[in-house]
Amino acid sequence: MVLYDLIRRNITIKKRTFVLLGCTSGLANALILALINNVAANISDIHKENNILYYLVLFTLTITIYGLTQQRLMNKAARMVEKAIDKLRVDLFECVRNTELSTLERIGKERIFNTISKELQTISQSAQLFVIIGQAISLVFFTSLYIAWHSFIAFLLISVLILAGASIHRLRADEIQRNMRVSFESENQLIQRLSDLLDGFKEVKLSDPRADDLEGQFKRDSSRAKRAKTTTQTLFATDFVLSQITFFVATGAMVFIVPMLSDVYSDVVIKVTTASLFLIGPITSIVGGIPIYTTATEAAQNVLQLEKDLQQIQAQEAPVSAPVQSQLNSFKEVQLQGAFYQHKSKAGDRPFSVGPVDLTLKQGQITFITGGNGSGKTTFIRMLTGLYELQAGQIVLDGQSVTDSRRFTYRSLFTAVFADFHLFKQLYGIRNVAQSEVDEWLEFLEMNNKVSVQNGEFSTVDLSSGQRKRLALLSTILENRPIYIFDEWAADQDPIFRRKFYEQVLPRLKARGNTVIAITHDDAYFHLADVHLKMVEGQLMEHHEVEQDGVSS
Repeated sequence: MVLYDLIRRNITIKKRTFVLLGCTSGLANALILALINNVAANISDIHKENNILYYLVLFTLTITIYGLTQQRLMNKAARMVEKAIDKLRVDLFECVRNTELSTLERIGKERIFNTISKELQTISQSAQLFVIIGQAISLVFFTSLYIAWHSFIAFLLISVLILAGASIHRLRADEIQRNMRVSFESENQLIQRLSDLLDGFKEVKLSDPRADDLEGQFKRDSSRAKRAKTTTQTLFATDFVLSQITFFVATGAMVFIVPMLSDVYSDVVIKVTTASLFLIGPITSIVGGIPIYTTATEAAQNVLQLEKDLQQIQAQEAPVSAPVQSQLNSFKEVQLQGAFYQHKSKAGDRPFSVGPVDLTLKQGQITFITGGNGSGKTTFIRMLTGLYELQAGQIVLDGQSVTDSRRFTYRSLFTAVFADFHLFKQLYGIRNVAQSEVDEWLEFLEMNNKVSVQNGEFSTVDLSSGQRKRLALLSTILENRPIYIFDEWAADQDPIFRRKFYEQVLPRLKARGNTVIAITHDDAYFHLADVHLKMVEGQLMEHHEVEQDGVSS
């Protein structure tokens, strides 16, 4: 049982407590049936002997026991499941946080988002259903014992019909799970298409062919999900109808077949028939809960598979030894020695690689990197910052090789505004910064009339692309890491602020002792760099060497 194993792995389940509560609740429910049958069959004698009050008190007491145990059972189950989900949610978040960028790119953010949000929610919503199904199973068991006490033949008939219904469902379980997996994959694709529409809305509006193709893909994925879900729901509906027919057959068997197979009195026939009708409720709950239980089980399987994939890929790409995490506040020199990285490519495609790169970066230097689109600048930055694990060569920090166990610490040297940056509204990780410093930088970046920072949060991030980049720049400045990475930062700025960035911001950072690496094409400011490098087809070299070889900027 995947779902049970998932919950049990994250918390300690007190099985005895749940079994005791479930059995008590089911027994109390069955006793209600027995009391009603007994009182109904002997109502005249009970009135004559003035025992009606006794049976009323017993009936009330039984209902009270049922209500209290059922309520406690459902509350404990809800707390147990939510506690397990809370731990699992946090564990998955930490797992994603500690994974490598290359692993994240291989798995896909849509699958991660869908699993952590939708699948865990599915498990959470089914918590109470597990209790209802468990209590229904308990009730069926004790009611069956009640029937067996009155007529063993009736008990056998009921058991055969229940087992037949369960067997039919089991035979269809594989097909149901297969269709649910197809549905999950299709919904991941739908999230991707919707992200393409929302994130690329401007581009979509400008191109009808692009919009038509995107809508066509969305419709195909939606249709695929629809077919899978329709098939699954049809199978569930068939199971439900068959279960209802089984109940009617069972009830008819109590009236038409049991008297033929055994010598029973009419009052016994009435009691077992009433009991069989009483079973319709709990068995309907069980059959009706099967779709939700199956969905929750498949969700649990998807959660476990994501966790397994993250750990498996991480084991292939990430350090074997435990990482040592600490913060570096300074350095003297970073060297790349034969650094090389090659992207994975599909069969038949030419793989793209960067390197081998030999480079020395010194503290307080301003380095500009230029190069055409697709030349490998972004890949190089990810290699330099440790976001991509080198496939050959090494990084040397102040004379010591950056091993796998030190890579986490090495990364703490860097802060960056990437070309595809994400602007956090909350200033995560930025602590003990004076409000006066924040306000001074906001004014310097000419954003003080548009944004304020209160309680460690920007008042708004609903701004233009250039203004959002200024806030991203502010975040990095407040982090005050030794090395700053700017990937085409000035591309979205107006000419006046672009000049301010190169002639005032960068020198100010350098004066603080920070090292700056900027990917740029603003040749009017190349003279401000201490080092000017150029990336050409994955090879990094001095800019003057490229010019001598006749390669244009």
